[in-house]
Amino acid sequence: MTIRNIFRSAAAILTSAILSSCIDTDKTIGSGLLPGDHIVKVSVAEFNLPVEMRLSDSLQTLYPSSLIVGNYKDSDFGLVEASSAFQFVPLRDSLTFGQNPVPKSLKMYMAVNDKAYFYANDANVPQNFYVYKLNVDLDSTIAYNNSIKAGDYDPIPLNIGGNVYFGGDSLNMSLSLDYARELLSATMQESDSLELFLKKYKGLYLMTDPLPGALEGGRFNMITPTSIYFLMQYRHVDTQKGIDKDSTIMYYVRESQPSVNSFKHSSASLETSDAVETIYMEGFAGIKPYIDFSKVKTQIMNWAQQNNVDYSKVVVAKAEIRLPYENPADFTRLNYYPSQLFLASRETSDKDHLVLYEPVKDLSVYETNGTINRSLLYYSLDVSSYVQRIIQGKITGSALQTWVTPVMKTSDFYSGVTTFYVQNLLYGKAILNGPAAARKPKLILTYAVMP
Repeated sequence: MTIRNIFRSAAAILTSAILSSCIDTDKTIGSGLLPGDHIVKVSVAEFNLPVEMRLSDSLQTLYPSSLIVGNYKDSDFGLVEASSAFQFVPLRDSLTFGQNPVPKSLKMYMAVNDKAYFYANDANVPQNFYVYKLNVDLDSTIAYNNSIKAGDYDPIPLNIGGNVYFGGDSLNMSLSLDYARELLSATMQESDSLELFLKKYKGLYLMTDPLPGALEGGRFNMITPTSIYFLMQYRHVDTQKGIDKDSTIMYYVRESQPSVNSFKHSSASLETSDAVETIYMEGFAGIKPYIDFSKVKTQIMNWAQQNNVDYSKVVVAKAEIRLPYENPADFTRLNYYPSQLFLASRETSDKDHLVLYEPVKDLSVYETNGTINRSLLYYSLDVSSYVQRIIQGKITGSALQTWVTPVMKTSDFYSGVTTFYVQNLLYGKAILNGPAAARKPKLILTYAVMP
């Protein structure tokens, strides 16, 4: 009741003031206090971006959240192959296998937590899975998508003939008894020490066959490393009881153990520095738009000179990259366009000296930076701070060399801190307009020149 009376009183006072008085506003107050050369004028300039296409090779894939195994054949990109390497250890330490151990079976079990494919009929397309024995240690030297070479694993699969997988939620495979005998040869010291065990049994490598012939399509299968385990059954003599006995040993993948995804692409032939009409964005370590900002800097400097602008006094209010695209004939293809793209440069980590693709820091200005605009048919990337630092000479060298790549974010539940990464787990494809298209990639620079 009190609040209502207060509002009525305020309304009455306001009505009285309106009816009883009229105030003229002098809009000239303050004019002339600043000299003309101190008034900052905001203007807009547009620059055509020299977008090229380059592979994003040497992509770090060590310690992925999912092992990615599969193949995909594309009309534009050709064959894409994904395979994975991982380590495993015995569930128990200080293993003793008894006298004269003889293996009866060795089975591998794993859960497929997700799958990625472009065409619905590929959801259950048959794929032959193969398991190979690794010949190299999984360490920081095997950190990239192209680190594992053909000679780094045994050429003969442990599951002779492979296992056919139809896209279910799990896969079980029988491995060779010869490999089971190798595991049974582990000494007590080797089974008691992870270091010694992994020195002798370096790990396994998972691969699949592509679709045969000219068939296009395929599927990538995501496997949680810790879902993988092995059961080995063997017969031996129990020396204490003097009888033959069957026993089972379990091996598993520890969360702290390294694993790595390997990606091979056939799209290197698309690399070009020419101005073309079509620019491709391929997932994993494939072909991507590439922008050398040393060339963009030269463009801005030439523009400033031609327009009598003091380059050193340019202040960036906003710098927006627009990457246009055209609607595909099959609109469902847009489902595989990444929802968010951003610039990333190759940086060397101070901690372990590994090369990383790091998103440009402007990405964190707001969480939707770089998202696709489906109504206006372009990706919009706000790179204001990045361009300002280029103009100031604070960004040089390899930091000027950028790839346009899908990005992802993670948020810490406790601190609320959001971290952005280059997304290398989901394979996507986008067809963008190139510099020779009618709707070109542009840098839209909103700027002022300080007096």
